Amino acid sequence: MKVMEKEYIPRKPIDILKIGYKYIIRNPKMIIPFMIYEAGFVVGQAIFIISFLSLLSYFKAFNLIPKIVEELSRKNYEYLLNPEILHPIIVTLFVTASAYIIVILIFDSFVKAGLFPYLRKILIEGDSSLRVFLGYAFYRWKLVLKTNILTYSIIISPLLPSLTLFYFSISKIIPMLDIENGIDELMLGISALAFVGGLALALILYLLLIFAPIAAAIDADTPILNVYKSIRIAKREVCSVILYFCVLSLIAIASVAIEGVVKIFYVTITSLFALIISLAVTPIINMFLVAVYEHHFNECFAPVKAGIMELREIVKIAKIMASINKYLRKFITSKDGFLALVLTIILFMSGIILGLLTVSPDIRDIIINSGIIVPGRMNPEFKIYNRIFLGLDIFFHNWRTSLATAMAGIAYSVPSAVATLFNGYVIGIVYATVANPIKASAIIIPHGIIEIPAFLIASAAGLRLGYIMFKYIRGIISLNVLEEELTNTAILVAALAVLFFIAGVIEGNITPIIAEYLGWV
Repeated sequence: MKVMEKEYIPRKPIDILKIGYKYIIRNPKMIIPFMIYEAGFVVGQAIFIISFLSLLSYFKAFNLIPKIVEELSRKNYEYLLNPEILHPIIVTLFVTASAYIIVILIFDSFVKAGLFPYLRKILIEGDSSLRVFLGYAFYRWKLVLKTNILTYSIIISPLLPSLTLFYFSISKIIPMLDIENGIDELMLGISALAFVGGLALALILYLLLIFAPIAAAIDADTPILNVYKSIRIAKREVCSVILYFCVLSLIAIASVAIEGVVKIFYVTITSLFALIISLAVTPIINMFLVAVYEHHFNECFAPVKAGIMELREIVKIAKIMASINKYLRKFITSKDGFLALVLTIILFMSGIILGLLTVSPDIRDIIINSGIIVPGRMNPEFKIYNRIFLGLDIFFHNWRTSLATAMAGIAYSVPSAVATLFNGYVIGIVYATVANPIKASAIIIPHGIIEIPAFLIASAAGLRLGYIMFKYIRGIISLNVLEEELTNTAILVAALAVLFFIAGVIEGNITPIIAEYLGWV
């Protein structure tokens, strides 16, 4: 049964913005590269976790934590601006930011190296496979990385003078905590104005260089030639570039406006909106950029069916989402899947133990005084928002996190392992801070009995995916096998939505009732 069989042929790139969703409907696997792209943020999370633990270890080694706790209890926040506290924080932030940028650049380059040729094939030929994405990703990621390094170096260059001036200004002011010399204020003002001007120039450079990674991935030119080609295309396709900027601006404005409006009705949809942007809007925007690039070289676009999905396609997707038992059984009964699950549980339990050991009395005081965790006091969101919508928001957030954690396994399992360790670490910190197993269990167990196993399965899928990647790099399996395993991982974690939905509903509606009964307010 088909609703419509009419075909629509895009003539201009703007048509892709109008009907881009039809490409996603006809090529649902197209969202898998964007699921992998989301995984980059799990990698970034791992960097921040390591940095936080390193900074905490530094403060413990120099016995600074008791003094920090004492000053915070007195509401003396200016103490944090003392050099002995501030300088380690600045160094940690600098190292963390540098490591984060490097890792994200590598991850971004790998994904885009395969993504742009993959989208081009869909636009020009009407269909593609994940083999195209994976093949180009492995073959051209280094070239895209070099191009990204060059383009972002150019983009941030206008910001460097103002940031340098700001650093020298603030390094003089903070130790004094009392500005008597107007020169310092003048330098801060100049650096602020220079930063605003640099930001505007950086935005212009970003728009001029938006096509450089596309050129690297599709045409495999040198980084300098890719930059030149991008500037030439951006100048000629200036209307499309402005439209791209307007779309990004509208998305940002819409996200703030929608969230502000729904809060009036005590509703939150932040996670749902973020998921839609990540897996529906972002693919269309990237396809639009590829369309602009190809349109510049007079390429014609393949027709796309103008109707909605066939009934059998809807039924097929529904069956996949409902067949979690099948995919889960297949995953657990496989040798490497079972071992991955065992390793995941070990990592998770190790994280819990580490969290319990980390929270000394001084650290516990910091956590409580900062309001991160206050024993006996529930998250204020449970009092502010409608609990039905809050449960749905929790569901979308946790499901999105599990998708990213699983797909992050493509980076040889490391991000998935760190994410698993971190989630256990957080639970350990909660139990150690609350210092009452019954009360702590009241806010974790009701929904955690479903949510935690679902997350561990997603994490184990990520560990197994990393093992599959290792086998591919070693030449043990083919690209076809890797494509199949990547697809199965995506399907497995997508099917976990059922469990995360149940857990989210419980966390938003039942957990608060149980917690209130046991003394939480």
